[in-house]
Amino acid sequence: MSEVDTDKILKDYLSTNHILIIDPISSGRTNIASCLAKFGATRNKMSLVGSIAEAKEELKKSKPKVIFAEFMVGKESSLDLIQVQKSIHEAEKIKDNLFVLVTSNASQSTVARAAEEDVDTFIIKPFSLDTMRKAIGQAVTLKLHPSRYLRLIDEGKELLFKGEYSKAIEIFAQAMKESDTPTLAYFYSGQAEYMQKAISSAETKYMDGLSFNKIHYKCLVGLFDLLYQEKRYHDAYEVMKKLAQFFPSNPKRLGSVLRLSVLTNNFHDVESYYKIFVEIEERDDELIRYMCSALAVTGRYYLREKVTPRAIEVFESAAISSAGRANYLLYIIETLAEYKLLKQADPFLGRLLKTSPGSKEAMAAQFLTLDTSMNVKDIVHRGRGALRDGVEHPAVYEKLINCSLLAGYRDAALELADTARKKWPERSKYFLLGFTKEELKSLGIL
Repeated sequence: MSEVDTDKILKDYLSTNHILIIDPISSGRTNIASCLAKFGATRNKMSLVGSIAEAKEELKKSKPKVIFAEFMVGKESSLDLIQVQKSIHEAEKIKDNLFVLVTSNASQSTVARAAEEDVDTFIIKPFSLDTMRKAIGQAVTLKLHPSRYLRLIDEGKELLFKGEYSKAIEIFAQAMKESDTPTLAYFYSGQAEYMQKAISSAETKYMDGLSFNKIHYKCLVGLFDLLYQEKRYHDAYEVMKKLAQFFPSNPKRLGSVLRLSVLTNNFHDVESYYKIFVEIEERDDELIRYMCSALAVTGRYYLREKVTPRAIEVFESAAISSAGRANYLLYIIETLAEYKLLKQADPFLGRLLKTSPGSKEAMAAQFLTLDTSMNVKDIVHRGRGALRDGVEHPAVYEKLINCSLLAGYRDAALELADTARKKWPERSKYFLLGFTKEELKSLGIL
């Protein structure tokens, strides 16, 4: 196709479609708009915004078919807009949409290439008018007049969505012969294999795809999903780490990597994820829970490793992230009390009493931080009072049982242990410490 034909296709496409331009810098937005106007776009069909939030609103409002987005908009990645655009366009049955990333360096352009099928093309700043025209012209031409490789991919996808997996695999195999870098064909072939529960074949296809592009987004996600479902958590974590390394974090991806970091005991990584967490502007409750839980468990790990100062730092981060959520503060206090670090628990107790005064969590925390060197009978009395006030917490029962034994109230301790082991059977062994064989027999345990 000649350059003249490409220019005509570009002009026709831009002049008839609404365009959204996202750049945090005003001059950057107007520069792109001016270039597009020279290629045939009309000013009254352009929306220029400076934030991801504004872009999402504009997507819902005007449903632009064409998006030009700066790679990073403030602390947020414009890649997150791809799924928003897709969902709107699928609902509206809009086709032939174009997503163009505006990048600032080679690493960002590498990521743009790896987001194959989602990102249609990219332009690197600073760019010339001719460079931009060629890049967009080729992308639009390919979108409207796809190559045989892409036509086969689309044909295979239709069969895949219909559940005709074997036929789809045959089509994807044909597509692999039509490109020097058939990563996308390997990805969809892997998807078809996975749908047929051919796990080993699916994994091989994903890995073959990654041999052409080691950070190909869809292949990495497909491989991660497979490994996670197969409970190969350590392998899945390594894949997720690669995704987190190369692709800007979003709440969903960060939540996944946090879950796996704890599941695979990679506690040393959690603090680096916390730095990413504080940079994310839109943090939903689910992500906050994952972050707080990961930090709290990491703090416990450092205590177990006898790195107390670092544990306290991590607990402090968890307390800040929790924004006063009583359950996380109680967990921190419980953990510090377990390691007899009552002085270190005081600031967290003070925070809990300030944010949730009179709560059951506050009552539990106050009881757990009582020093057992004081009158144990008084501790037992206060513990009993906490139970009467409706405090239900295994650590409270455990401490009350121990103090009851120290005070000589063995029958009462045995009754408490029997109640606690029925409430929390997974912690039975902690409630039954200190009892004789005869006492345990009376509970029907031995």
